[in-house]
Amino acid sequence: MALDANKTPIQASAASFGGDSVGEAAGVRVHRHPLGRLITIVPLSRPVIGRLRAAGIAAAAGLVLVAAAELVPSADHLGTHRQFGLPPCGFVLATGLPCPTCGMTTAYAYTVRGQFIEALRSQVAGFILALATAGAGIVAVASTVTGLRPALNWYRVGPTRLVWWLSALFVAAWAVKIVLALADGSLPAK
Repeated sequence: MALDANKTPIQASAASFGGDSVGEAAGVRVHRHPLGRLITIVPLSRPVIGRLRAAGIAAAAGLVLVAAAELVPSADHLGTHRQFGLPPCGFVLATGLPCPTCGMTTAYAYTVRGQFIEALRSQVAGFILALATAGAGIVAVASTVTGLRPALNWYRVGPTRLVWWLSALFVAAWAVKIVLALADGSLPAK
């Protein structure tokens, strides 16, 4: 609910909830969610600090994507992280099967190259995270420039439900990785 300068509720117009007052006047039913919009655009509460924070997020997202662009994606869809000097995955060495994060770096490397099918084959969750990183960078740049930011209506999202859905997505992506690798004969790793 919107508040005026005295912190008292004000009557919201149809347009403030995405409704169309002209459409309602014409007899067209406009659907509104009782909890309000899912995402709204609001000004930064502390413009200087908010813009610096947004610039930092944009820089971090940019660095991650540039680092992914510098990597050569592994043809076997895992192990690209070794180019950073990291050791091989202990889970793969112990079981011959990929761990839940195997293929994430490879998926990022394929995604920044626009090779989405290969990125999905490497790790579905990694592909989604790469897209989310790019999206966060774009939104952060826009916030830095405009002084506005998107605000999520957490009453509509339900944080607990969101965590469960993301966890299910992560486990499903791991299962897809294992099934695809077993189907093409690249697993179990030797």
